[in-house]
Amino acid sequence: MNYSIGLDISKSLISVYIPINTQSIEIENNLKSLKKLVSKLKKLYKKEFEELIFVYEPTGNYSNLLKKLRQIK
Repeated sequence: MNYSIGLDISKSLISVYIPINTQSIEIENNLKSLKKLVSKLKKLYKKEFEELIFVYEPTGNYSNLLKKLRQIK
């Protein structure tokens, strides 16, 4: 199974590719949206959630919130 989640970060949006269901979504670049994303990924990946790797290019201040993604559990 593919445990890599691809993220493309911009000032206001984060584009997310979720391979388990080949879904591409866009979420707002804020804490509320990241919490919803984590919840969705936990439902999709269940026990494998802890093995997920988030792949993104750090883009200055825009990616600061995303760096805390693992702490949002």
